[in-house]
Amino acid sequence: MLAVLCRAFGDPSALQVETLPLPEPKAGQVRVRVHAAGVNFADMLMVEGRYQVKPELPFVPGSEFCGVIDALGPEVEGWKVGERVMGASVEGGFCAEFGCVPVRRLVRWPEDMPAGVAAGMFIGHGTAWFGLVRRGGLQAGEMVVVTGAGGGVGVPAIEVAKRSGATVIAAAGSATKLEHARRYGADAVINYREEDFRERVLALTDGRGYDVMFDTIGGDIFDQAVRCGAPFSRLLVVGFASGRIPAAATNRLLLRNISVVGVGGHVVTLGAGEELRRQMDALAAMHAAQPFQNAVTGVFGLAEAGAALKRLANREVVGKLLIQPDTETAVAVSPVREAVRL
Repeated sequence: MLAVLCRAFGDPSALQVETLPLPEPKAGQVRVRVHAAGVNFADMLMVEGRYQVKPELPFVPGSEFCGVIDALGPEVEGWKVGERVMGASVEGGFCAEFGCVPVRRLVRWPEDMPAGVAAGMFIGHGTAWFGLVRRGGLQAGEMVVVTGAGGGVGVPAIEVAKRSGATVIAAAGSATKLEHARRYGADAVINYREEDFRERVLALTDGRGYDVMFDTIGGDIFDQAVRCGAPFSRLLVVGFASGRIPAAATNRLLLRNISVVGVGGHVVTLGAGEELRRQMDALAAMHAAQPFQNAVTGVFGLAEAGAALKRLANREVVGKLLIQPDTETAVAVSPVREAVRL
């Protein structure tokens, strides 16, 4: 089979497509023929050797996917060859024509769900639901701020928040990204490259502040977020795309009873089991009631995987990028007029 191979940690442009033996599923695993694999910030960090999970070299990147079961390993029950599935494996392995995964990290891929949604469901929508609902306790009627709102996790966060009955303020660093966020349901927007983030949050909430903030940026945005939360608000720490890991001003947390909550969605994916099932059942119910949309803005072949990760590293991505091993199952792509920085 053809697969993207990382032979040394470093620049994603060094990734190469090589011919590897077809993997054989172990006990409790199935082999999946990959239709599409999501491109994520964690994949980039893993290739660079900066992720908390450091695979043994050489390895195949690609942590989430959708496809069809091609073979069953020993001790697998309740699954059959030919079933449509979507899943994730934090160790990677799915920027390839085939990959093996434990069945505990799989769910069935609904017939009415586009490949572009299914290939990003675990990390995109999964992180959004786990953060907003499971960790943030989001309630209908609350005010939510989503940073990095035009990206592969930000857009799902908008969708999950809206389906939970919240009002959503989307924050990003360009008009193009904010236009994309509005397309997926944002009620108001903040361009934090041109506007004062704290002042705009307070203005849009009549001085009260947000109830829940889903923060993928960290750095200066986090510092300002501590100063514009409503009493009893929840500040969700999802990522640090700015490059700086911030420290909270704990006196402000105390004065307004603000909770800073870690959102480590990879723990759910790695642990699988009942927590993962709860998450995916909730997302399936949301999709059935109001289908998630296809936020894919770029589809790359295996040979272009390094270029896709470089775009992510350079913060030039609007929406979600996918790796597609072949052209048998085309994925619809939304038009994006320009590549812009976050």
